Amino acid sequence: MIVNKNLFLILIPALILGVVSGRSVAQVAEGVAAIVNDEVISTYDVRQRMRMIISSAGIQPDEKTLARVQQQALRGLIDERLQLQEAQKFEIKVDQSEIDQAIGRIARQNNVTMEDVKNDLRKAGISPITLESQIRSEIAWQILINGKYGPRVKVSNNQIAESKSRMEAALTKPQYMISEVLLESPSPEQDPVIYQGALSLIQQIRDGAPFQAVAQQFSSAPSAVQGGDVGWVHKNDLPEEIKSVLDLMQVGTISSPIKVPGGYYIIALRDKKDGGAPMVVNFRQVMAPTGKEEELQAFMANTKSCDATEGIKESIEGSFSNVFDKVALSDLAPAVRNVLDNLQPGQASQPISSPQGAIMFMVCDKHYAEGAGIPNDEQIADQLINTRLAMLSRRYLRDLRRDSTVEIHK
Repeated sequence: MIVNKNLFLILIPALILGVVSGRSVAQVAEGVAAIVNDEVISTYDVRQRMRMIISSAGIQPDEKTLARVQQQALRGLIDERLQLQEAQKFEIKVDQSEIDQAIGRIARQNNVTMEDVKNDLRKAGISPITLESQIRSEIAWQILINGKYGPRVKVSNNQIAESKSRMEAALTKPQYMISEVLLESPSPEQDPVIYQGALSLIQQIRDGAPFQAVAQQFSSAPSAVQGGDVGWVHKNDLPEEIKSVLDLMQVGTISSPIKVPGGYYIIALRDKKDGGAPMVVNFRQVMAPTGKEEELQAFMANTKSCDATEGIKESIEGSFSNVFDKVALSDLAPAVRNVLDNLQPGQASQPISSPQGAIMFMVCDKHYAEGAGIPNDEQIADQLINTRLAMLSRRYLRDLRRDSTVEIHK
């Protein structure tokens, strides 16, 4: 599936929605902002991209924010040139129909027509070519990444099982629903500028700019595609710098800039919940009369399934098997809970003496209650693959930046 980081989704103001048309030679020639491997980015290109970022993010830029917007616009245009140049090496072409389809999705998500999209973009003083160029590079780059790495990125059953185990373990611990903006800092010398830009963005969000729109335009994190939405996470899965901040935050608040290696995070805490998703167990309680403990143990040693425990009635006189399905472990007596908690499906416990006789337990199945939020195996595999592809994409683009000739004109 093609994912376009900077396509404007439902929460983006309709003001900036649009399509792309041509650009005049005079506009290109008016000034040079940068040269990327002998390809020119004009000052007109930068100004147009800045307008689109400002409009889409719904911000009213001050001097600090404007500097950040300019930096973001130029960096985005440079990356797009690099992506298109690399795609051309592999003869990847994006048809106009693909661009039209992407714009059509934007229109439908905002309950407008494509013509409305075009008109609103022009009314905002933004040439439609700005959006179309952005869409073209995103599609071409995604085709390149999927073609180059897609067939090689595989996940094993063990990786899926490990990921599911981590998710299940997190269900019993506090969780946080967060959104994020990551502002990269190219060097420690740039940190003060990036920090001030982060402060300005935070104020803009608090004044009403949609967090999703700001994340889509400014964030360098993979979650920018989803408007910064990270979803539910366990605190221990987050960087140490963020953990300590989350402990002090209230739901519905936005953090101050959080310094991490390579930049600053802005975190929005949308919700939080304590752990305790109930573990549900299906099990059998098998009982034999007093004095029949060894016979019971021998029978259970040869019993491989819960259904087979019903045979105890014919094997040992006066014995029986009780069926317990969909019982929350937390609802059981501590002694029974501790026994079942340490058993795997198909495994029987050691005999337990009671006034009524000898008791053994067998676990049939253990799982978290429905609605606990654990994805199925296919969904987990998709998540792992997409995470891996996103990492490879960032590495590929980083290498292109390093190996290319980029001249920025002041």
